Amino acid sequence: MKGREMIHKRAATLIAVALACLAGGAARAQAPAKSRAARGPTAAEFEELKKRVDRQNELIMQLTQIEGAHYDYLVKLLQNSRPGGPPIVLPGKVPPPPPVGTASPDQPAPVVSEHEEPPVAAHPKVATIAGHVEVKGKAWGPTYVYVENIKEAPVERTVEIAQKDRAFVPNFLAVQRGTRVSFPNGDPFLHNVFSPSPTSPFDLGSYRQGEKPGVVRLFNSGAVEVLCNMHAKMRANILVLPNRHFAKVASDGSFHLENVPVGGRQVVAWTPDAKPRAESVALTPAGATVNFSLQVEPPPPPLDKTGMPRR
Repeated sequence: MKGREMIHKRAATLIAVALACLAGGAARAQAPAKSRAARGPTAAEFEELKKRVDRQNELIMQLTQIEGAHYDYLVKLLQNSRPGGPPIVLPGKVPPPPPVGTASPDQPAPVVSEHEEPPVAAHPKVATIAGHVEVKGKAWGPTYVYVENIKEAPVERTVEIAQKDRAFVPNFLAVQRGTRVSFPNGDPFLHNVFSPSPTSPFDLGSYRQGEKPGVVRLFNSGAVEVLCNMHAKMRANILVLPNRHFAKVASDGSFHLENVPVGGRQVVAWTPDAKPRAESVALTPAGATVNFSLQVEPPPPPLDKTGMPRR
């Protein structure tokens, strides 16, 4: 209330000053008019005096509004300083934009016509690689086709190949890079699992049934041959794949690799005891077709872990 009284006092002072100015102007205008005392002001003089009064009134109103705005500013500033008070937009500030997903009062939310579809986020372009693999000779394991030149992070996964009845069960696995393979011993006698493969050589040593099994983690892509140093007929193959883009070839030789990123791709066909075949493919959104021919060769004689032939 004190602020309002101050404003009114200052406004009254300004009005008094303006009236004094008007009176002084009128006196100056009347000084040379003593010779014309017998007559009143002309129409032009009266109009000029009216304009001056209007301008003074307008100036007084503007000053009063400015003072009122200053008072409101101070009140709001004090309210903002109180904890828990509602947020107040001070004069001269731009109000904050409405939250995302809401419409402002001056701009209604866009309306999607029933004949229009809302925009969707862009997705990487992918396509399918299809084809056929011919395997010549007697294959003892499955055939796989995979994309070689796509890098992906190693996976966190554990699978198992058991040692049972002097055999590896299963005797073939296709796993992604980073997979751990456990070899529990299910026989009442010792085994010695090892691999002479150049990509991932290992030797898990010997352990009995029920003991903690040996585990190997495979990071390098390619085929890993698994043998037992104590039993020459035990043999398994692990195909370590560089990414998720692989497929098992069907019994009729056909395959489909779905959702492969478009671009230049290196596609490989593989089966045990055959030399892998690779083909370069320019994969477009329309897809690509590639065919392979693999030749299975007789396996080499079994070796022990020192590289010597078995007796």
